[in-house]
Amino acid sequence: MNKEAILFRTEEEQAAAERVLAMVRTKQLAKEIDELISEVISYSADIDRILEANDLFKRYLDRISSLERLELIYLDSDLEEIDFRVKEEVVDLIKRINTRIMIVQGNEELTKELKETYKVNEETILDDINKAKMRVSDLIEE
Repeated sequence: MNKEAILFRTEEEQAAAERVLAMVRTKQLAKEIDELISEVISYSADIDRILEANDLFKRYLDRISSLERLELIYLDSDLEEIDFRVKEEVVDLIKRINTRIMIVQGNEELTKELKETYKVNEETILDDINKAKMRVSDLIEE
């Protein structure tokens, strides 16, 4: 037996439910992206504080904030010869930044895919909730 036939009365109801779930997931991904970008900014500021404390030119926060799209960052060549302890801290923070940038890029790609696959439209979400029988009154028996 077709499991969709058990869960949904019509194909329209199934499609509406998929759009609602895709919308919820895209909202969740957007929140995660915002949190990750906030962490990237914080780590960039930390790098600049470390550089400034060691009488070096601050640059990473400006670099991150001036990028139109987040891209991986690297240790600048002039920082290759600094004290190894300072370099180790900066490299660790760069790795943290790059990890978050890769997650953001993956989440952005997933968001794009969800929107394209399920034709997510915020303007019609209430109609989709009603069609999918996902209102609170539909889910709770009295």
